[in-house]
Amino acid sequence: MFSKILVAFDGSKPSLDAVESAMEIGRKYNSSLIILHVLDSYKYPYLLSSVILAPTFGSDKFEKEREKFEELMKSLKEKYVSKNSGEGLKNETSVSGETNLDDSSDSTESTTTTNGGNTELFETAIVEAETSTASTIVDYAESKNVDLLVIGSKGRTGLKKMLVGSTATEVVKYAHCPVIVVR
Repeated sequence: MFSKILVAFDGSKPSLDAVESAMEIGRKYNSSLIILHVLDSYKYPYLLSSVILAPTFGSDKFEKEREKFEELMKSLKEKYVSKNSGEGLKNETSVSGETNLDDSSDSTESTTTTNGGNTELFETAIVEAETSTASTIVDYAESKNVDLLVIGSKGRTGLKKMLVGSTATEVVKYAHCPVIVVR
């Protein structure tokens, strides 16, 4: 039913629950899974204002966030692969380098797990947003031609809605495929 699933991950509890749900769905339907984190440069306004005067000012915090999420995603990948290998799967790993999506910079690492003729693809991606986080998620999902998008109900942002966060609302509104919002 779902051959390719994208889950948005920002480190919050709802996004971690979304990753868990996506992993379950992925195992059930033998789907490839992409975990996406969007680095939002708008969270670091000093980066935007300092580009002209001091281009590297504040970039260390931005890079620390990237490294933190690379480690988090690596542990999620290991968890997913170890659960699948517990079911008798043989692991093979391949890593792809830097790629570009429109004007966004994107670091993608993928793991291929095989079981005879069945192939599952597990990918993690960290993308720098050029526009809003929601728009970046939707654009990335369209570029990867995903069948299902999974997102947490609320993220780490300070703006809180009553039931669903603003990013999740925008993703549901503009996504080209079905969206599951995990509470």
